[in-house]
Amino acid sequence: MPAMLDDPTAPAIYRVSGEAPYPVPFGDNPPDISIRQVTLRDRVTIATLVPFSAPHQVPHRLTAYLCELLNREIEKGDTYPMMNPMPLSSFGPYWFANFGAVMVLGDVQSAEDITRMEEQGADWAKQCLGSFYVKPNYPGRSSHVCNGGFLVTDAARNRGVGRLMGEGYLEWAPKLGYTYSVFNLVYETNVASLRIWDALGFKRIGRVKGCGNLKSYPDQFIDAIIFGRELGGEEDEQISEERFDKIRFYLKTGNYPSGSDRAEKSRLRSAATHYRLIPTEDGAAEDDVLMLKGKEVISDPLKQYEIARNTHNESHGGINKTTASIADKYHWVRIKETVSAAIRNCPECKDIAPKQPSQAFLDGPRKSKNATTPPSQPEVELPDAPTGARESVPHQQAPVATMQYHNPTNDYSDMPVDPRIMESMDDWQKRLTAAENALLQDGNATDAQPSSLAHELHNVEGKQQGMSVEERLRQQLDEQLGTERAGGQWVGDGGSGARGKKRERGR
Repeated sequence: MPAMLDDPTAPAIYRVSGEAPYPVPFGDNPPDISIRQVTLRDRVTIATLVPFSAPHQVPHRLTAYLCELLNREIEKGDTYPMMNPMPLSSFGPYWFANFGAVMVLGDVQSAEDITRMEEQGADWAKQCLGSFYVKPNYPGRSSHVCNGGFLVTDAARNRGVGRLMGEGYLEWAPKLGYTYSVFNLVYETNVASLRIWDALGFKRIGRVKGCGNLKSYPDQFIDAIIFGRELGGEEDEQISEERFDKIRFYLKTGNYPSGSDRAEKSRLRSAATHYRLIPTEDGAAEDDVLMLKGKEVISDPLKQYEIARNTHNESHGGINKTTASIADKYHWVRIKETVSAAIRNCPECKDIAPKQPSQAFLDGPRKSKNATTPPSQPEVELPDAPTGARESVPHQQAPVATMQYHNPTNDYSDMPVDPRIMESMDDWQKRLTAAENALLQDGNATDAQPSSLAHELHNVEGKQQGMSVEERLRQQLDEQLGTERAGGQWVGDGGSGARGKKRERGR
């Protein structure tokens, strides 16, 4: 996972943003960065992470071995994007110009011990387990965001080396002044790396579609995942795998792990009263099951992720349901975070995206279907709803629609009303439109029989000289409305509306 915009032949980029002091090229590491001793997955083998701050600090043969290791990965064509092998003269500045660390077998006390091991003819293919670097991911004002590159030797596979180097990266990067880490290019076929970064609290902040033309997949382009994580603070309290494995080792052998201090020994004795080690059916000691209050303790982060993914895939439940199902049988630290990563990476759940609100919803209240004037009909001004009608609406909560019509004096476009009233308004509009059309037909046709409403309007024409068609229609409708209200019925509901029922009860 090389850094973005990283050209192996270009000069090194150094951190010049964030908190001072800033690093000096080929200068010393900060005083709080020192040798880091670790125990491999078997809880017996001791290894040491040795930090370096300049290429010249690393012995020549060790540098050549790491360069060969990187070129082997480039040749495989499945993890790094480079296509051409890197010359040895370029590898040293590329890998160690800012900060680099090498993991070797044994208890090493200083970087000078590495030099002495080389002078004594150390076989780095057997002694070296892996290496990683830390450098700015961006130049200039964003150089306080870092990136890392990792190499694990073939002999160190499946021994927890990648996880241990990842923990060292998280410990040392903030001490170097970085506040955030980005891994720009982790191909989704690199399952081991994906699981490690998920387990170490990195978040998948992006995906680059089809950016990998990998050797193992010549007929397709592979997506790459972009990981991000804040550095420092409580997130870097690494608990779980190492702690559980130490308890397992103590219960199995009765001895304290190498390097345990007095406080560690006290914690192990206390833990032994709560945990039990149950032998497996085949009797293999390395597969003994660690139990806590009837639940199997899972210390391997890869196995934790597999359990979370398989449990989620059974029903594709949410985070709480999946976490509860796992907690009934298993125990590890931060189960919910592991479940969250599994759900986030579930391809089936990704396809079920939340439905986005429509633009009409974002723009404002919805228009009632019944209150919308058909495009083919002319726009007609409607009279205000009678006061008595508004008072007759029941006070209990009822489904509401939003009335949308043009009023020349008041804006009632956001007024919530009962749907039955909207039906009445719709009926008014239809009758008004029909009456206007009939009036126009009566005025233009010579042989047609005038409609009843139009005929009535013509009969009172003498009283309405100088009035427009709409004014006459409004007056006629108001007169008819007054007659219907007097009969105890509300226009449009056939007498079954709220007011009609109220009058029937009054009778």
